[in-house]
Formats: sequence, structure tokens, C-alpha cells
Amino acid sequence: MYPPYQQPPPAYPGQGYAPPDTHSQPPYQDYQQPPYQQYHQYQQYPEYQPDVYDQYGGYPPQPPQPGDWITKGQAFFDGLVGRLKRFVLTTNPILLSSLVVLVVGLTVFTILAFQLGWIRTSAPAQQTQTTKDTTPVLISMLTVKEGSTPHSAIISWVTNKYSSSQVEYGIWPYANTTTPIQNDPRNGANMGVLTHQVGLTNLLPKTSYIYRAISYDKYGNKGVSPDMQFDTTP
Repeated sequence: MYPPYQQPPPAYPGQGYAPPDTHSQPPYQDYQQPPYQQYHQYQQYPEYQPDVYDQYGGYPPQPPQPGDWITKGQAFFDGLVGRLKRFVLTTNPILLSSLVVLVVGLTVFTILAFQLGWIRTSAPAQQTQTTKDTTPVLISMLTVKEGSTPHSAIISWVTNKYSSSQVEYGIWPYANTTTPIQNDPRNGANMGVLTHQVGLTNLLPKTSYIYRAISYDKYGNKGVSPDMQFDTTP
């Protein structure tokens, strides 16, 4: 009886094969090819693995070809779902419930924060650059009148913007005395005034005086009136 898939070779004279009467007793000493081996049912699949074969009930499926992004994406998604299922099944229910409550609470808080304006997404408005005023102070309506006390005078004037009040005066023709500055907006403690009034005291009787009004705005721009003259009473 021959092994599976092994048939007796024909006798060809002059080729070194055994005579026909010796075919019944293998192996054949003069046959130039070795006997056929026993056929294995999996030999056509070199990558055969018994455990994989038993799992799928047949030969293992072909691996995804390089560049098959649909197959790779499906495999990644299946693996992600599997890991998520294992996490849910193996995690403590109390801890899992706490995580769910925490995530939901953070989501609700974020939505409310945006609605109530606690979180601002718009960029801060750019500060407008203010241009420094360089125009001088204009003085008008400069007048003088006699004060409430003897040998005194009150100097009044009006400016076109908020500014300080000050007077330079003296006996004609030298205005060498200066009053203290009032309502000065340059130091930030006062915004200045538009209507100014400065009193002069201890003047000499029956004397000619020269005076001029001086005002500064908050940028330091100066305004000076023309020189004016008045005479005191006896």
C-alpha cells in the first residue's frame, strides 16, 4: 500500500529506475526522487497558528493591506470601544458615578460662566491714544475793580479752557510782584476754572500800577494777557 499521493513510478529503461516487479516494495533504491511526504492540511498556509485557527473556526483572516485607512480606522475605533467597555466594567461604580457628576458639573458651570460674563472671550478694547493739547490758553474780558478794603483791587478774567489763576503786578512800569497760583490743574488736585478772580492788597494810595493775568492748563500751556494799568484811590 502506497502512502497518500504517492504513486508507483513508471518503468523507463535506461533511466535508472527499478524494474516493474519491484514496485510493490518501497522504498525504491534506484528511484532518483525521494518519496512523497505526508501531506499536511495546513502546509499551504505557512503562517498557520492553531489558536487563531480554532478561534475563527477556519484560516485566519488576511491582515489589512498598507494604506487601507478605512480598515485601520475601524480597528482603532473597535479597540477604543473595547477599552472603554473594560474601563466601565472594571471601575468602581461609585468612582464612575463621581466622575460623571464631575464632568457634567464642569460643563454646566462653564456654560453659566459664559452666559453671566464671568469668562470673556473678546479681546480688551484698545486704549485710544490721547493727543496732548499744545494750544495756549486764551485770556479775555480782563477787568479791574476796587476791592472791599482800602488800597486793594480785584482782577478778573475769563479763559477758553480750564486753567489756573495768577497775576503779576507792580508800580508802573515794573510788574515785579506775583500772586500765589490758584486752581492749578497741572498737579491733578484741581481741574482749573474758566472764570478767574484774584485780589491785590496793601497797594499804595494814589499810585499807578501795571498788571497782567497768567493762566496754565493741565498740559502746561500758558496764557498771558497784555499789560494793563490802574490807579489806586487816595
